[in-house]
Amino acid sequence: MSYSPISIQAKVHRAMTEQQFDLIVIGGGGVGSSTAYFAALRKLNVLVLEQFPRGHEQGSSHGETRVIRTAYHEHPDYVPLAQNAYKLWQRIEDRFERALLSPCGLMLAGPPDAETIHGARTASDLHGIELEDVPAQEFQERFPGFNLPEGYEVVYEPNAGFLDVEECVETFFELAQLKGAQFAWDSPVTHWESDGESVTVFVGEKTFHARNLVIASGAWSNQLLNETPGFPSLEVLRKFMVWFPVRADSYDLSLGSSIFHYTMPYGEFYGFPSLDGETVKVCEHSGGRTVSPPFKEAPEMMDSDLEPLERFLTDVMPDLEPQSESYSPCLYTLTSDRHFIVDEHPQHQNVHFAAGLSGHGFKFVNVIGKALADLVIDRETEQPISFLSLKRFTNPGF
Repeated sequence: MSYSPISIQAKVHRAMTEQQFDLIVIGGGGVGSSTAYFAALRKLNVLVLEQFPRGHEQGSSHGETRVIRTAYHEHPDYVPLAQNAYKLWQRIEDRFERALLSPCGLMLAGPPDAETIHGARTASDLHGIELEDVPAQEFQERFPGFNLPEGYEVVYEPNAGFLDVEECVETFFELAQLKGAQFAWDSPVTHWESDGESVTVFVGEKTFHARNLVIASGAWSNQLLNETPGFPSLEVLRKFMVWFPVRADSYDLSLGSSIFHYTMPYGEFYGFPSLDGETVKVCEHSGGRTVSPPFKEAPEMMDSDLEPLERFLTDVMPDLEPQSESYSPCLYTLTSDRHFIVDEHPQHQNVHFAAGLSGHGFKFVNVIGKALADLVIDRETEQPISFLSLKRFTNPGF
C-alpha cells in the first residue's frame, strides 16, 4: 500500500496533536529554529509550527547574506550581545564543521554627524572594539570602485563579516531535529491560549499542547501578540534585496572585499562582496513600503523601490550596471524605537517571545534563541537582553 505525501503529513500532524510537548515554538525562521535547537539540546521535547514550507522566502531569513558586526552604531548596549553572537557562530562552525561566517571587514561612509559614524565610534570607545579611521586620501586605494562624497568620513571594522543566512537556518533546523525536535511545516497558527501552566496552540481545527510557548513569528507578531498588555504595534515594511551585474570592463568585485554601508542624503545603502564574481547584492536600509497581512500584495519590485538604488550606484558604485539582475523581497518588522523585544509575556510566565528584529536582527538569532531557551527552562538567562524588555514601552525609565 502506498501513501500520498498529504496523507502522510496528516498522520504526522495527528500524532503531534496527541502529544504533550515541553515547548512549542511558533515560527521556523532564524530565531525559531535557534530556539528549538537550544531547547532540544537541554532535553526539552520541542515542536516548531511554521506556516510556510521549509526553506521559504516569505519572511526575513533568506537572501544569501546578512551582516555581522560588533561596533554597533544603533546602541552600545547591543555590543556585548553581538560579541556573544560572533563567538557562538564561530563555535557552531567549528563544532559541526559548517561554513556560516565569512570575516571580510565593514566600511562605513557618511557625514561626520551620521549615526553610523559617530555611533560606531562610541561603541568602539566604550567596549574597546577595533575600529579604524580611513583618511580620505587613502580611500580610493583601500576601496577601489567606490566614490566618496566630499566631506564624508570613513571608518572600517576589520573583524566584521557576513553570515550565510540560509545555511544558518538550515544548520539550526538539522541540529534541532537531531536532538529530537519536531517541525510541522505548512502549519499556520491562528491563535493560542495559556492558563499559566500549559498552552494550547490552534492550527485551523487542529490543536497542539505544551507546557511552554515561544512566539518567534516575525512579521506576523502583531497578530499573535496584539492582546498582550503593553505590546506595541509593529510596523512591517517590504524592502528588496537586489543583485546588480558588474560591468564587463570593470575591476573584479570578488569575495575578499568588504561589506559597505553609506549614509546618503536620500537614504542608507549597504551591500556585500560579490559571491559569484558577476553580481553584487545592494540594498536600501531606509525606505520601504508599509504592508499588512497576509503580506502578499505587490511582491514584485516597483520603480519607486529601484530608483534610490540606481541613484546610489550612479553616485557611488559606477562599476555596477544600474539594471538589476535579480531581486528578492524581505520583510522588516520594526518597533517604534527600532530595537528588539525579547521578554516573558506579562500575564503568562510560560510564554516568551522575540519580535521586531528585522533590519538588523539576524546576526543575533543564535544568542536570542539561546536566551529564550534559558528563559523557558531557568526563568533567567546570562545573555545581556534586559535592555530589550517589553517594559520600556510602558515604563520609559526602565
